[in-house]
Amino acid sequence: MTEISFYQQIYPIIVMMPIAAACFLALVLTKGEICPGQRKRITENMISVWAVLALGLMIGVEVYATTLTLIVGGIAVFIGIMQNLIQSRLQGKRSIPSTWLRLPIALAVITGLLVLWQQQQALLLLEAVLLGAVFAHVILLRAKHRLQAFNVILPVVGIASSVLLMVGLLVVASMHADSSNMMVIQEFVIYRAVILLLALAVWTIPLYTKQEYSPNLVSLTTVLLLFSEVIGMGVVAAF
Repeated sequence: MTEISFYQQIYPIIVMMPIAAACFLALVLTKGEICPGQRKRITENMISVWAVLALGLMIGVEVYATTLTLIVGGIAVFIGIMQNLIQSRLQGKRSIPSTWLRLPIALAVITGLLVLWQQQQALLLLEAVLLGAVFAHVILLRAKHRLQAFNVILPVVGIASSVLLMVGLLVVASMHADSSNMMVIQEFVIYRAVILLLALAVWTIPLYTKQEYSPNLVSLTTVLLLFSEVIGMGVVAAF
């Protein structure tokens, strides 16, 4: 196994999570039947996407991300923040056109593709879907959305991607591990699985209790999932 730094573990995750979340939110804004007030709140709360992406790019400087990745991602962050500033100045329930978001999101997606190309880890795409779904869910809840379907769709997407992730992680570990480090890898995989199952249990509590979702509950889920995926990325990136 290859020793990697903490920054190398978290960099691809922190970058890919807001990019996937932006794609989910774009889907909500374009396909969801939402009132002007909801559209305004969702657009305003997308500042979280650009803030986290900016954090990921700053970490990328430490791990020698490609210059093209930093430039394209930086432009996406700049445009996204400028749009949020414009949104904050609009009175009442007015919001910027959803078409404005296409450019920064498209640039963010290109940034994500560059990260995938540099990392060369197929499982990173599944991690992006999982973390992007839960992050988008947090943003929607903080925006006080009324699209109840997404309170089911996003957790289901998260569960499906987490199952595929676990299978993929086991395959990667079994293909590359040898007898000298098998015990260590097994411990990491078990720890990750426990934290992942706990996170999914917390995320789905309102589904089987028929209660309303709260931002704090899904925020806790986000922290747990980030923790589990950092462990998983540590195992994958080490080979």
